[in-house]
Amino acid sequence: MKLCQMHNVCVDTAISEGYRSVMALDRKWTNTVDEGRTNAAWDAYDSAIQAEVTGYNFKFQPAASVTGYRTVDWKICKAIVWVESGGPSSSYWKTRVMQIGNSGDSAIDVLRQGKEGSLLVMSPQLAIEVKAGSINDPMLNIRAGIAYLFTRMAITDIQSIVDPKDSRVYSYTVAGGDTLERIAVRVGTTVAVLISMNPGKAQVIHPKDILNYQKASMQRVIVGWLAFTPMNIASRYNGGGDPNYAAKLDYVLGILRSLQRQSKPATIAPVSPLTSDPVTTRPSAR
Repeated sequence: MKLCQMHNVCVDTAISEGYRSVMALDRKWTNTVDEGRTNAAWDAYDSAIQAEVTGYNFKFQPAASVTGYRTVDWKICKAIVWVESGGPSSSYWKTRVMQIGNSGDSAIDVLRQGKEGSLLVMSPQLAIEVKAGSINDPMLNIRAGIAYLFTRMAITDIQSIVDPKDSRVYSYTVAGGDTLERIAVRVGTTVAVLISMNPGKAQVIHPKDILNYQKASMQRVIVGWLAFTPMNIASRYNGGGDPNYAAKLDYVLGILRSLQRQSKPATIAPVSPLTSDPVTTRPSAR
């Protein structure tokens, strides 16, 4: 979208661009996902998706006043499943439903190695399962995909965190050659805590000064969230691999919001691990 001064011009531009994107979608692709309007087999993973998203909403909603977290609609993740898998007729449907683990896809490494703050998102159990389980199990693939989505939408920062299990206040007597950094490492706290608990004294320290501190460490924490919009998801989850990704999500969300049928539980059984991508002719969507 081009920058513009008048709000109504921006809106008109956005609508125009969105319209052109939808019109540019491949007819074969739209015909495929349109099958989901009448074929309930496209709902097979609904209960699994709902359970995962509900769990994350329950986990992150209490900190909403600090992080700005807003309840995520599970249908956004269902739309991703439709876009990524291609539906029940695709071989991905019973394996890598969200294409996590495809050749060249970094998502599985992010989750397995706990990078990008993913350990703040995943449960300890899921962290174990993505390392030990088969990523070709469709249920695990969905759980991993949703975890990666939330990881990519989270805004994180490294901050000084006081140990919540130890409220005691300790003291330290400054020795010759000490710096705040050396003291922090030696006693198990952070420079930020030393400064905040010793106003005026910690700026310039001298031997025999007494500094108060609490146990603390520098940790990665979630400080905010990107909105779970098709555009943000296309950028953060898909990574720009498909220029029509946002338009595809918009199209599928339109279908899902018009459906009247009730969601059904997942009935797809796990499959044996594969030695290669299910469809070698179709590249990863990310």
